[in-house]
Amino acid sequence: MKLFFSIFKLTILVLATVSISRIAFAADPAGVILKVSGETRISAASGELRAAVKKGRVYVGDTLKTGLKAQAFVMMNDKTRMIVRENSEVLIEAFVYEKRDTDKQSTTLLKGALRSISGEIGKLTPKNVNYKAATATIGIRGTDIDVAIIGEGQADRAGVYNYVRDGMTEVELASGERALVEREKAGFIPDNPKPGEPLLQILDDRPAFLSNSGFDTLMKQLTNPRVPSIR
Repeated sequence: MKLFFSIFKLTILVLATVSISRIAFAADPAGVILKVSGETRISAASGELRAAVKKGRVYVGDTLKTGLKAQAFVMMNDKTRMIVRENSEVLIEAFVYEKRDTDKQSTTLLKGALRSISGEIGKLTPKNVNYKAATATIGIRGTDIDVAIIGEGQADRAGVYNYVRDGMTEVELASGERALVEREKAGFIPDNPKPGEPLLQILDDRPAFLSNSGFDTLMKQLTNPRVPSIR
């Protein structure tokens, strides 16, 4: 009987330890905010709201929300760099970085626009990285991309855009259409396609929503740091 209770206590202790470890793992940050401007908030999976601040952590399940003339620059643990543009909402849906083939990253654009440059996961296991916007899922191939959801009344036609600054992406719709988007081209899914118009299109022209700011300058500096001259 004593042996039975000893085994029982040991089992409970092991289960408690595993549970605590899982909770701790779930709470591990997925990235950090390097720069933020304007009114920017983070909505956690629990519904809790907090201000987005420099050096603040971001977690799986967080939604970053920027206001008018606000932006946020996030560096994920695998060195993925992401800019959340003004009036945007971006959900960190999934992020696992253990330097294994099972690493994955999934980011959903709910509103507005973002720019992202691939980190280690995108370089080593690109098939495990995707970005989602409306009905589109965007797979990457070592990329520097912009994703935007454009509404009516703007310079660009309303719809979802995926502009590729460098590398290549594959855009797939929920309806099954898919296409490769090459460098300096844009994938486009119109909100209200005309009769006979393709649901997924490749545009040669640069979309009007694309912009560059101090956040993009920081991204460039982190991506291509200057090599000190040797004297």
